[in-house]
Amino acid sequence: MALRNGVVRFVGLKDLGELGDLNESKSADDYQPGDRVGIFTLISNSHEALLGDNDKHLEVVLSIYKHPQVSDGVQTISVTTVVHVKNLLGKIYMLPVTLLHRLIAPAVLAQIGKC
Repeated sequence: MALRNGVVRFVGLKDLGELGDLNESKSADDYQPGDRVGIFTLISNSHEALLGDNDKHLEVVLSIYKHPQVSDGVQTISVTTVVHVKNLLGKIYMLPVTLLHRLIAPAVLAQIGKC
């Protein structure tokens, strides 16, 4: 994220901060719509957490859905991202981001699975 933030400021995109910019003293249930959660803003927080970011180039919504727990105690979580590209700069930005997300997203989910 630091590399991304350093590069994109030259083309007019905003610094999103860091993925790990979380308030460690806050429980997941204490987050309210409008609160920052890492690089996103919380839209809603229930069995599905919706996080997002919106600027003149892109609108991004991230869904983290907690499926009902099955009888053997296994907990499944689905993560989905929807991006609405608003202009040419957004399209150009999304080219490398799409490729990197295919590498980064599985790695992040694997780390979460180890917790």
